[in-house]
Amino acid sequence: MDRAQIRNMLLQTFEDFQMSRSERSALNQIFSHISLTEHNLSLIRKEAFQIFRDYKPTAGTNDTGLSWLEDIMKILANTTSDESSLKSEALFSPRDDCSHRICRMIESARKQIDICVFTITDDRVTSAIKNAHQRQVQVRIISDNDKSFDLGSDIERLSQTGISVRIDKTSYHMHHKFALFDSKFILTGSYNWTRSASKNNSENLIITNEPSLILRFESEFEKLWNEYAT
Repeated sequence: MDRAQIRNMLLQTFEDFQMSRSERSALNQIFSHISLTEHNLSLIRKEAFQIFRDYKPTAGTNDTGLSWLEDIMKILANTTSDESSLKSEALFSPRDDCSHRICRMIESARKQIDICVFTITDDRVTSAIKNAHQRQVQVRIISDNDKSFDLGSDIERLSQTGISVRIDKTSYHMHHKFALFDSKFILTGSYNWTRSASKNNSENLIITNEPSLILRFESEFEKLWNEYAT
């Protein structure tokens, strides 16, 4: 199945900005009978997000089309779960284990890194992000406005290097701490990307390649990325 066929298939379910029960059932059947290799899965995800972006500017509200995107992610998650290939790990602070692991994940990325964190003040992590950007990895960062200009915050500095950054400017906090790497791994947990979390705090960090979690976090990232566009 090539990219044009995937796009046409998905567009048929996007006509009215939501997916009917029959369309959901049909896609379930299609996805369960085609070979969902990593390449095909990546193409389907990219086309779904591209369709969502293409039609987003004409949407009347922030929610238009979002339920459709979430349905696509759920269907893919249900048809790609492979427990035999599941790899997960947990790390804890205080100690440098978490910060070092974050840096290694950033260094291992080849195509795309999506970061959604409350703040970044750890210069080791900032340096790894800048290096990834310089080697042409697509980096996107979502962060919180209340922390982006704090003393020691590296968010503005990263933005000035040309990295795409979007900030939550609402009266609430964007308190997530997760990152996606090449749509293959998700990193999340209580761990703030700060020196104090590394040196002083009791925090946790989880890394997994569990497909359904990756798809759900990708969907959440795209939702926030669009919400914070203005």
